[in-house]
Amino acid sequence: MGADTPSEILLALGRLEGKVDALIAQQVRTQEDVDQLDQRLRILEGSKAMIFGACAALGAAASYVVNLIA
Repeated sequence: MGADTPSEILLALGRLEGKVDALIAQQVRTQEDVDQLDQRLRILEGSKAMIFGACAALGAAASYVVNLIA
């Protein structure tokens, strides 16, 4: 290994800085994707809970009607 000149060291540091910047940008995009997926999941879970609640209420109402008729 020969001694690197200052210009070679600066060039290597510039390349490294570019790669770090690219990694940071990719991580930001990944975090944005995760945040969007989290929001979609919250909406789906809320809808699921609402549907289960409505089904339980309908089941209770149906049971009450059947008991009135019988």
